[in-house]
Amino acid sequence: MIKPTNHPTRQAIIEALKAVGQATVGQLTQMVGVKAVTVRHHLHVLLAEGLIEQKEKRQTVGRPLHTYGLTSQGENLFPHQYHRLVERLLDQVKENLPPETVRTLLSSLATALVEGRQQELGKGTIAERMNRLVAILAQEGFLAEWEWSDQELRLIGYHCPYYFVGQYHPEICQIGETMIRLAMGAEVDKETCLLDGDPACRFILRDYPDVVSL
Repeated sequence: MIKPTNHPTRQAIIEALKAVGQATVGQLTQMVGVKAVTVRHHLHVLLAEGLIEQKEKRQTVGRPLHTYGLTSQGENLFPHQYHRLVERLLDQVKENLPPETVRTLLSSLATALVEGRQQELGKGTIAERMNRLVAILAQEGFLAEWEWSDQELRLIGYHCPYYFVGQYHPEICQIGETMIRLAMGAEVDKETCLLDGDPACRFILRDYPDVVSL
């Protein structure tokens, strides 16, 4: 687990909420082993950091009951091993299917990610379309920007959600490249790659349609 702070009580509260889902101040007092006033202090800090949220539960009698639980930001403090599952799935796919079929599957996945958005991406200036493409890539976990330099249109990716899987299955890079090609209707040449130790993945877009002055 990534420590939210260096404070052991706040870390204990985070871990307790991860274990039970929702808890009141009284329940956290028993679980963490500190006084209620101390729990409330640290809950206020965690609320301000966006790591937990407060919910109000109305009761038949008396005042509403306040419970606390982790936000998505708080959940992200705990490591997720999805990439290992994907690695194992790809191991099995590559072991049982020919390379061309694997490439077709990855291309189909990229198509599905862009499908339904191509009409939107095809409208407007090149700048507007590239901005939409960057936004779509961000939704899939990429951190990217684009530039017009030396009479060439480039897309630069500083973070790739497939990086860890790509270390063992580099063909998964095909997904990002295919998304760019389909979204912009362009040919895509890859200049650099994070997997090669470069600081970013850099793509040159060529032969894209409806060129409009940037």
